[in-house]
Amino acid sequence: MTTTQLAFDIDAMMHADMVAALPAWDGAPLGYHEEYRTPAELDAAWARWEMEHGRFGITPYSHMWHRYGHGFTADPEIGGHQHAIFSADTRCGGRFGDNDHVHAPGELPDELMYQIICEPFRWHTINDRENAAVEAWHDHVLPGWRDLPVVPMKLAEHGHERKKLAKLQTWVEEHYPPAWQHPGYPIITERRGFGSRHVPGRSPFGGYDFAAPTT
Repeated sequence: MTTTQLAFDIDAMMHADMVAALPAWDGAPLGYHEEYRTPAELDAAWARWEMEHGRFGITPYSHMWHRYGHGFTADPEIGGHQHAIFSADTRCGGRFGDNDHVHAPGELPDELMYQIICEPFRWHTINDRENAAVEAWHDHVLPGWRDLPVVPMKLAEHGHERKKLAKLQTWVEEHYPPAWQHPGYPIITERRGFGSRHVPGRSPFGGYDFAAPTT
């Protein structure tokens, strides 16, 4: 046995002892599920799985809910409603080279899933399309958003240039009802065919920039 192998074996035994000493888990399921759970509960379950099994391959092997896009833009809060978005990779079938890691037919959706949670109202939505989940949250928080004016493409394609952003701001202020010009509120913009994602934080108000037409 090599020194390196011995070190690996010792580390494995120490990890096994650590896992054996952990208290019994009674939090959110340590795998894919569609129960309502708070963001903190999902974070805790993710941390527990990582503690037991390690970080390597945690997303495809655990199939668990984890933060999606966290840290790139602030999660919008509107009228006491919260927006915590999670993702779960439920695609499986041994595609990661581990033939032992398989599931019965129909056990998992076999898709990249998205969940948005509004904790103050104990509300959540789950969908295999990010856009659909984002739209459902806005239906929950801001009914009527689908009727907002569509920003013309020539203004929407601003490339974050200061002058173009100013023109976008002016257009929105002139065409959007005052009641829809608040922090965290969305806009709808005309896009080219490849620009179909609803982009968080891209509205002049810090909310979503919806691609038109929405579905």
